[in-house]
Amino acid sequence: MNRASVPRLRRTLIVLGTALATVAATLTVATTAPVAAAPSSPDDYSGSDLWLRYVPVDDAKLLQDYRRAATAIVVENADATKVHRHTADLAMAPGSSEKLVETTLGAARDELVRGLGGLLGQPIPVTTVDAGTVPDGAVVVGTPTSSPLVGRTIPARDLAKVGDEGYLLRSVSKGRARFTVIAGNSDLGALYGTFAFLRLLQTQKPIDHLRVAESPKIKHRLLNNWETERLYAGNNASGIGGLNGESGAIFNFAATGASAGRNLPVILDRYLVMARALASLGINGITINNVNADNAYLTSARIAQEAALADALRPYGIRLGLSIRYTAPTDSRFAPDTLTNSQLDPYGADFRGWWHRRAQQIQAAIPDFMGLTVKANSEGQPGPQDFGYDHGDGANAIAAAVAPLGMTVHWRTFVYNAEVDNDRLKRAYLEFGPIDDEVQPDGSRGRFADNVFLQTKNGPLDFQAREPIHPMFGRMENTNQALELQITQEYTGQNWMLAYLGPMYEEILKTDTYATDANGKLLKKRLVGNIVDGTAQHHPDTAIVGVANLGNADNLTGHHFGQANLFAFGRQAWDWTLDSTDIATDWTRMTWSNDRRVVDTIRAMMMGSWESLVSYQTPLGIGHQFAEGVHYRPDPADWAGRDDWSPIYYNKADSVGLGFDRSPTGSNLAAQYFPRLQQRYGNIKSVPENLLMWFHHVPWGHRMDSGRTFWDELVYRYQMGVQYVTWMRETWETLQPDIDARRFAEVRAKLAVHEADAADWRDTSVNYWKEFSGRDIPVDDAPLSAKIVVNGKTFGGFNLSDTSYTIPVPAGASPTITKVRTADRKARYEIISQASAVPGQAVVKVTTESFFGPLVKNYVFNLVPDTTLTSLRVDGKRLASYSPTVLRYNALRPAGTTTVPTVTASAADPAASIAVEQAASPTGQARVTVTNGGASSVYIVDLNTASTGSDEFDSAQLGPQWQWVRPDESTRRLADGSLVITAQQGDLQGNANTARNLALQDVDGDWTVESKVVFSRPLATNNEQGGVLGYADDNNYVKLAWEMGNATAAVNKARIVFLREQNGTASTLEITGADAQRIVGADGAIWLRLTKIGDGYRAYYSNDGSVYRYIGSQTLTAEPTKAGLLAFNRAGTSTDLDVAFDYFRIESRGERIR
Repeated sequence: MNRASVPRLRRTLIVLGTALATVAATLTVATTAPVAAAPSSPDDYSGSDLWLRYVPVDDAKLLQDYRRAATAIVVENADATKVHRHTADLAMAPGSSEKLVETTLGAARDELVRGLGGLLGQPIPVTTVDAGTVPDGAVVVGTPTSSPLVGRTIPARDLAKVGDEGYLLRSVSKGRARFTVIAGNSDLGALYGTFAFLRLLQTQKPIDHLRVAESPKIKHRLLNNWETERLYAGNNASGIGGLNGESGAIFNFAATGASAGRNLPVILDRYLVMARALASLGINGITINNVNADNAYLTSARIAQEAALADALRPYGIRLGLSIRYTAPTDSRFAPDTLTNSQLDPYGADFRGWWHRRAQQIQAAIPDFMGLTVKANSEGQPGPQDFGYDHGDGANAIAAAVAPLGMTVHWRTFVYNAEVDNDRLKRAYLEFGPIDDEVQPDGSRGRFADNVFLQTKNGPLDFQAREPIHPMFGRMENTNQALELQITQEYTGQNWMLAYLGPMYEEILKTDTYATDANGKLLKKRLVGNIVDGTAQHHPDTAIVGVANLGNADNLTGHHFGQANLFAFGRQAWDWTLDSTDIATDWTRMTWSNDRRVVDTIRAMMMGSWESLVSYQTPLGIGHQFAEGVHYRPDPADWAGRDDWSPIYYNKADSVGLGFDRSPTGSNLAAQYFPRLQQRYGNIKSVPENLLMWFHHVPWGHRMDSGRTFWDELVYRYQMGVQYVTWMRETWETLQPDIDARRFAEVRAKLAVHEADAADWRDTSVNYWKEFSGRDIPVDDAPLSAKIVVNGKTFGGFNLSDTSYTIPVPAGASPTITKVRTADRKARYEIISQASAVPGQAVVKVTTESFFGPLVKNYVFNLVPDTTLTSLRVDGKRLASYSPTVLRYNALRPAGTTTVPTVTASAADPAASIAVEQAASPTGQARVTVTNGGASSVYIVDLNTASTGSDEFDSAQLGPQWQWVRPDESTRRLADGSLVITAQQGDLQGNANTARNLALQDVDGDWTVESKVVFSRPLATNNEQGGVLGYADDNNYVKLAWEMGNATAAVNKARIVFLREQNGTASTLEITGADAQRIVGADGAIWLRLTKIGDGYRAYYSNDGSVYRYIGSQTLTAEPTKAGLLAFNRAGTSTDLDVAFDYFRIESRGERIR
C-alpha cells in the first residue's frame, strides 16, 4: 500500500513507546485536512451486529438507484417448509431484540426486511405476486419448488450448475418491470444468495445488471468452538472470562448467579446474531465445545440444551457437532450404561455399541447432528494408543458406530508423542502416513473409513503466525482430510493485537504442495486449496474447519478487528481462491464505512498487520518463542516442563547461529514433503527466507537476500514489525472524526497496548539473541535509520529500538537540527519540532515503505549541555574503549601492582568543568564528574588487577592461588591432567553450608571463568553435581553446575542449574527435559562458563567445548572475592562419583593498562 494513498488529518504521537518510556511528544502535521465523513453508527455502538450493519447508504445517487431497484420483497411460500424443532417451548430471553424463525426462507425474508430497510433508509414492503404480475423493483427470493416465479424465470440448467448450496443473482426484465431474482436449488442456497445480495448493497456495488452464479468449493465449512480455553472474547476486562455468572463463552450451558436464568434452552440475541453472520458467510456447521472435551456434553440434560440451540440455528443452515473424549463410555454419569477400560476395544461390540447408542440419543433430539470431533492421545487426552491400538483403529471404531446415522468423525492429527521422533514436527505424519498407505484386503490403500476426516492444522507445529504447510497435505491420498485454521488469535495477539489473518489463510491455501501422482508426475491442481476442496486427488467429501473466536463480549470477538478474521475465514472457506485484500475491503465497508478515505486507511492497516506481527514475534521462521501456557508474551529463554513446549527446543540458539536444522543434515523434516519442496526446504540457499529457521540452523553471519548478515536482518525485522504498529496507531488517530466514539476509543486503547507489547517482543528477543551472537545491535543501515547534524556535527549510530536519544550541545551553540540524512534513499523525514533552548527536545519523523507496509520511526532527541569527554586516561594512557555514551569502565592493571593510579580526563566542551575523585587504593574506583550549564555526568573507572589464576592442572601439585573451603585432602587429587574431586555429602543451599572441598581463588572486578567438567559416571542420585562458582560466602554465591535434579522423574532428571543465593535465599534457572539428558554424553563431559559484569552474572554451557549456549542471567549484590570449582552430593551417601576438572580458566574483563 502506497503511503501516499493514506491521507492524513493530523498525527498525534500520544506516547512514544507506550508503557516503555516516559518521553511524550505531540506531533502535528500541517496539511490540508480532507472533509471527514460523519460516523454512520451511533457513538455508543458496540459492534454487536458484526458485519451485518445495515446503515443508510451515504451516496445520494447510489441510494436513489438502490431504491428504484428494491421496492418490494417477494418470498413465495416463505413459511411453508418449517425446519424441525425438537424443543416445543423454544423461546427468546425476555427483552430480546432478535426473533426466532421456523423456516429458512422466512430467515431470508426477514433479513431482506431488516437489511434493505436499514440500507435504503425506508421500510421495504413484503408483497405477493398477484396473477403473475411482478412489481417493478421487486427482490424475489426462492427455489423452483417454493416459487413458481423463480421456476419460470431461472432456467433449470443454470441452477443445476450451482449445486445444493449455491445461488444465482439475476437482474430480470419482464414487460416494463425490472426485478432481481435470488434463486437456489434449496432454501439454504436462497438464503446464502440473500446475504450475497445484501453484501453488494453494503459495499455499494452496482446491482442493476446482476448475473452472479456462486457455489461453495468445499462441502463442509465448519467452526470448532473452544469454549473453555483460547477464549479471548469474554465480556470481562481481560476478555478471557465473563461477568454476572457467565464464563465468557458465547453459549450459556451452566451460567450461575445473575445469569442462571439465561442458560439454554433460553435463546439469547447473540446466538441469532452469530447464526445470521455465519449464514452470511456460508458456514454450515459448528462443533460447540472444546476438543479437550467434557463428557457433560453427552449427558441427557446437556443434549436437551444442545437440541434447543440446534433448533434456533437450524433455519440458518448451521448444524451442530460435538467434541468427545475417547474414554467417555467409562464415565459414571452415564450409568448404568457404562463400560470398563477393558471394554474399550475398538473392534469390540461393547465399545461400538455404546457410541452408537449415544449417537442415537443425540440424533433423536438433533436429527441433523453432524458428528463427532476427537482429540486423542494428545496433550493428556485419552485415545486408542492407551489400550494398544492406533489412530486408525480408534477413528474407524467410532466412525462405524455413527455411520448408519449419517454422521462423520473428525479425528484430529494434532499429536506429538515424543517417543515417535525427537523432532515434534515430524510426528503426526509418522503416525498417520502409514495408515493412509496401508494396503487393504481388496487391494486398495488406506485404512481410514469413508466417514472419517483427518483434521489437520495448517502447519506441523501449532498455529504459529507463520509455519510451513503441514507435510500431510497431499500425502494422505487415500483419506478425507480437513484443513484446520485458527481464527481465535492464540499465538497471533489474542484480543489485544490487531492482526488481520486473511493474508495468512490465503498464503496457506495457495501454497504449492508440488504433489505428484503415483508415477511421480506433478498434479495439475496441487495447491493446498486443491487438496482441501478435493480437486487435486478427487476426494468427493471435503471439509475446512476454523477454530472460532466467538464469546459473550458485546462485539462477540473481543477485538473489533477480530471480526475480520471470522469474516475472512468464512469467505475463504466458501471460495479459497478469493483475494484477502478484496475480503478486507468488503469487511471494512460493511463494518466501518464506505467513505473512500476510511476504507483505504483501514484496509492498509489490515493488510500489513499479520506480516508485522510475524516480524516482531517470530521473524524469518524462528517459531514458538512464547511464554509457557499463556501464548502471548515472549520468553525465548524458557525451558518448559517438556522439551517440545519450550522456546529453547525450537530456537536452538548457540554461538554459531539460530534455528532448528530440519534439513538432511538435521532431523530431515524436509523429506516428508513432495520432492520439489524437499529440495527447496532442505537447502539453505533455496528455502524461502520467511521459513529459514524452520528448516536450518542459520549462522549469525549468513548472507541474506538483502545483502545484510543474518544477525543484522533479524534485528531489523524485529524493529520493522514494531514500526508498522506505530504507523497503525498514528494512522488510526486520523480516523477519529469518521468513526463512532466507542469503537474508536476501544481500538485506540488496544493499539496502545499492542505497540507496547510488540516492543516487548522486540526487546526481549533481540537482547536474548545478542547473548548468543556476541554481536552488537546493528545501526545506521535499517530502513528507517537516520543521522542528524547539530551545530555542524553529525550524530548517528542510533539503535532504533530505543525511544529517545541524547545529543550533547556545547555551551552557547544552537540546538537546531540542520540536516537529516536517511540511510534509505526512499525514506522520507519530517522535522516535527525543534529545541528552542538547551536543554530541549526535538522530534524527527522518518517514514518508508517496507515489503509489508508503511513504517514509522519517531526520533525523540533530548538536546542537553555537553558533559561528554574527548578522552579518559589512566596513568596518562588513553582508554581505547572510551565512548561518550558509556559511563563505566574496567581498567585492568598487571597483577601485583601496588601503586594507586591517577585518572585524568578532557572535556569535549571547553566550557565544561571536570572534577576527579581518585581511587583510594590500587583496586579502588575513580569518579570523573563533568559539569556544564547546570548538567553533569559521572564517569566511573573501576581499577582492577588482571587475574592470573588459570590452571590446566598438568603440574604435580596445585599452584599457590588455590584455597579450600572445608578441605578434605582424602577426596581430592591431581590425576591425568585434571583436578579430581570426589563428591561428598554436603551442600551450600539454605542453612546447610556443609559442602566440602570448594576449590577457590581470589578474584577482582569482572571476569569470566570456564571449566571442562568430566563425570566418572552418569549422575544417579539426587543432587550429585559438579560445576563452577563465584563466592562471597556460604550465603552469597552464584553457581553453575550439572546436577541430578530428580532421579525418579520420568524425563526431567538431570539438569544444568544456575543458582544464585543471596543472604541465604536462592533463585534458580535450569535447563532440563529430554534433550537436556543428552547434554552430557558417554564421555561424561560438559563445558561450563560463568561471566560476571558488575553485579550481573551470565551462564553458558557447551557439550563440545566449541559451540556455547546461553542459559540466562542472575544478580548478586554481594561482591564475590573468590571464584572456583565445586563437587558435592548434598544429602546423598554415594562416594563413588569423581568429578574431574580438566582445566580452570579465568580471564579478567576490561581494558588492560600496561
